[in-house]
Formats: sequence, structure tokens, C-alpha cells
Amino acid sequence: MGVNKGKKSRQEGRETAAGLLAGIGAAAAFLLLFFGFRWNFFLCAVLAVILFVAFSLLFKPSRKIGRVEVSAVFGGEELYRKLQEAKEDLDSIGRSMGKIEDAQIRSQSQRLHETASSILSYLEKHPEKIGIARRFIDYYQDTASSLLAKYVELEGSGLKTEDAAQLGEKTGKALQALNQAFEGQFERLMRNELMDMDAELKLLEQTIKMEGPL
Repeated sequence: MGVNKGKKSRQEGRETAAGLLAGIGAAAAFLLLFFGFRWNFFLCAVLAVILFVAFSLLFKPSRKIGRVEVSAVFGGEELYRKLQEAKEDLDSIGRSMGKIEDAQIRSQSQRLHETASSILSYLEKHPEKIGIARRFIDYYQDTASSLLAKYVELEGSGLKTEDAAQLGEKTGKALQALNQAFEGQFERLMRNELMDMDAELKLLEQTIKMEGPL
């Protein structure tokens, strides 16, 4: 819950900053025109509003999924938000991965990071499939991010008790299961491509058999 609030607040922060810049620009224009050039107050106010709208559009953070504008994709705002959540979880996994001392768990976390990175690259090219990847984004990747962050905290505490050792073993097993889940989710996303490739290979094999050796 706290992670999602953090993601939301960062996005809101960028939008607030854009609005603030637009407000400063419009206010500066109003003051210059009204006090500097002594234009009519009403005219200055109208121009300031127009400039505020223009600056808001100018300073608004660019929203794209891959190379496509969010506005050009059906349900683009929601898909964009989901993809941003996934990217932040990916970054979190990467940060934790760099701090892990245990070689086996670090290796498992690297595998998670590589698969997640491939999935997000695929989703940027196929934004229509972000909805299919909701369980991966909302549960599997979010769980991996949280689990690794907690493990880093445990390792950093220096605690050497039996309970701590058991938690380390359980974390290793959980990461193995998550890696299988990540790869299963990726295969599910690419099912159509895999089926098309398999069909193409079968057709090639049949064609070669029918025509015989060259």
C-alpha cells in the first residue's frame, strides 16, 4: 500500500511542478503587461489565462507507451499508469539486487530482473497486452520487489539467529517460485507469437518434405 502511494505521489509531484511552472509563467506575463505596458486589466487577465493553458500543455510531462502517445491508445491513461508502476517495481528490484550479499539469492534476483525487464520491453511494444499482464504487475512483480527489499533489510541488520537463517532459506525458495511465475507470465503474453512461429516452422517442414531434397 505504501509503495503504491509513493508511486502516485511522485506522479502527482511531476504534474504539480508542471502546473506551478505554468502559473509562474502566466503570472509573470500578466504583471509585465499590466504594470510594465499598462494594458487593460481585463485584457491582461484573459491573456494570462490563455498563457496558463498554453504553458500547462507545454510543461505537461510527456506520456507515451513505447513510441505511442497515451491519448492514441484505448484506455491509455490506465495502461500508462500500470506500466509506470511496473517500471518502479523493476527499479526497486534492481536496487535490491545490487545490495544482496548472498550469491544464490543475488543470482535469483538477477534472473527476476532480466525476465521482468524483457516483459516490460515487450509490453511497451504491445501496449494492448498490458491488461493481460495485470496479475504480473499487481501481484508477482510487486511481491518480488517487496520481498527483496525486506531481505536486503534483514541482511543489513547483521542478525545471525536461527530464525534469520530460516527466513533466508525461505526467501531463496520463494524467489525460485517467483522466477517460474515470471517466466510463465512472459510465455503467456507471447503465446500468440509462439504459436505463429510454431505454425510457420511446421509449414516450412511440410514444404521441404513435399518438394524433396534440392
